[in-house]
Amino acid sequence: MLREDFYHRQKKNFKIWSFKEWVRGFFLGVVSLVIVLGLAYALRSGGSYQFVQFLTQQSFPFEAILLEGAPGYSQPERARVNLARQQGLAVSMFLLTGVNISDPRTFFLGFFSHPPQGPVWLGWAYNPDDPEFEGPILEPLESVTPNGNELPTPALPVKPGSSQVVVGIYNTHNSESYGGNGGPDRLPGKNGDIVTVGETLKNALEKKGVGTVHDTTIHDAVDFMKAYSESVKTAAKLLKDHPAIKVLLDIHRDGLPPGFKKSTVKVNGKEASKILVVIGKKNPHWQKNEALAKKLMAIAEKKHPGLFVSNISYAADARYNQHLSEGGLLLEFGDQYNTLDESNRAAEAFAEVLAQWMEEEAS
Repeated sequence: MLREDFYHRQKKNFKIWSFKEWVRGFFLGVVSLVIVLGLAYALRSGGSYQFVQFLTQQSFPFEAILLEGAPGYSQPERARVNLARQQGLAVSMFLLTGVNISDPRTFFLGFFSHPPQGPVWLGWAYNPDDPEFEGPILEPLESVTPNGNELPTPALPVKPGSSQVVVGIYNTHNSESYGGNGGPDRLPGKNGDIVTVGETLKNALEKKGVGTVHDTTIHDAVDFMKAYSESVKTAAKLLKDHPAIKVLLDIHRDGLPPGFKKSTVKVNGKEASKILVVIGKKNPHWQKNEALAKKLMAIAEKKHPGLFVSNISYAADARYNQHLSEGGLLLEFGDQYNTLDESNRAAEAFAEVLAQWMEEEAS
């Protein structure tokens, strides 16, 4: 009996799949292929950076999961469990659909537009080559760029202390604010905290003898998605009214999905938000914008180590008004999880950096 059983087990039984099993196998194969190709595409297009950055900042909620399974013990911790649920749902929505509930820019894009590039798992709502959602800019700029991409005559070096305005500041997304102290992270139709940061930067530069102007025109009140169509007019007017401007700054704060932790750096012993540089490559002189950014980052690393995020963020499908000036930069002062005080300190520290660069350029 044992011998017969042994030999019976050694027999190889071959089974031909039924039609349903073939269909199921084909479907699973196609899904697996799509996932692999999607991951490969995201790695190639650069979208994986945001995904990896997100995962590295997460902490798995083991305690919340245990409490979910112990009703009697979870009652005193209901607030904590509910928060973990909300964060989990928000993160899942972001990863699966690209909708970031803290960023209204992502609410409708996935349904009405399909960017040419973007991470597969973030859906259609996010394009890493245009993270600020500039979109198409259709209005002509004859007064600023009369011959196609030809730039105005570069301004001569201006020494700090002169009465000329050499730094122009504006805010494309005026409504952006900071919720680190429990307040709203956006004030629709109004000038939010980010405009205060721009004013802090202006005042700090003027104290150091650097002529600065800050335009507080609101650009995102009517249609957030067309803010750049409005701010490009403001940027052009600044350059026209102040032809000596050498540096043109668009001041923002970053927007991150729920679950991220804010990032700060010590400046003079106090917490300050970090600054991220964004360069739009869709302009003929983006390398010069990049060169300026790297010079400023090098100075900052000596004066205030860690003030800048170490890597510049590049947007291949956008220009962010930087085509108007070789000194045009988009700076993100922290994100919605930071506080206004932290970003004001960062602005004051950056003023020291920019003033030193001006001094070096004039010498």
